Amino acid sequence: MRKNAGLSGEQMAAALGISQSRVSRMELGQQTAELEVVDNWARAAGVPADERETLLGIADAAAAEMVSWRKAMDRGLATLQEDSRELEASAGTILNFQTAGIPGLLQVAEYARRVFTAGHSAGHPDIAAAVAARMNRQTILYDESKHLEFVMTEAAVSWQTGPGSLMRAQVEKIIDVSSLGNVIVAIIPQASETAVWHDHGFNVLDDRSDNGDPVVHVETLTRGLNIADPAEVAAYKKAFAQLRQLAVAGAEAQALLRRIINS
Repeated sequence: MRKNAGLSGEQMAAALGISQSRVSRMELGQQTAELEVVDNWARAAGVPADERETLLGIADAAAAEMVSWRKAMDRGLATLQEDSRELEASAGTILNFQTAGIPGLLQVAEYARRVFTAGHSAGHPDIAAAVAARMNRQTILYDESKHLEFVMTEAAVSWQTGPGSLMRAQVEKIIDVSSLGNVIVAIIPQASETAVWHDHGFNVLDDRSDNGDPVVHVETLTRGLNIADPAEVAAYKKAFAQLRQLAVAGAEAQALLRRIINS
């Protein structure tokens, strides 16, 4: 549209009141364009009203991309884990909140196997490879250039995904990871008054090295949702900050975790 209108990147940036580098990132697909920007871009390029409406529909869909698990499974469970690894590798900051389970980056292998089996048949041919791929994702925990924060409810840790021996091993893994300097593990005690939104888990991937927008990933039973709309991402970041204030971390979190496995 810009080229057809005879506009340079600098001219389009001036028309939109944004930087030329932002124009470039959007054209390269490295940054999602907000609806207002798409509308103003089309107007600056002289695009007819009916085409603008079509473009706004596309932009709206791009801001909240939904992926059907049924279709995604055609690519294999292990491939999906590799997709997650690549996205996590691009993020300098990862903020993860969970209400009912242990985050994948903190799971021991047997816990991960049970999670995959719960969502698929025990005989699924890809489960072993998916577990191995999830374990491989965890190398990011030891990259000191990354900052990772995990906030979990006490219920998420207490939920018996397997026998006591497995849950003890799982909690010990969380305690071990919490000692890393670039990782924060925080637990919201069950007795906390939670006057904060906490309906479902989510993962915020920010400070992207590929110049991409921050992304929020949410998993439902049937779909994965990638949210890039800046206003929605900001809402999830605010929710994470509020949930983090309810949680205990450091020595308090480790003491709570040990009480859980000894109860």
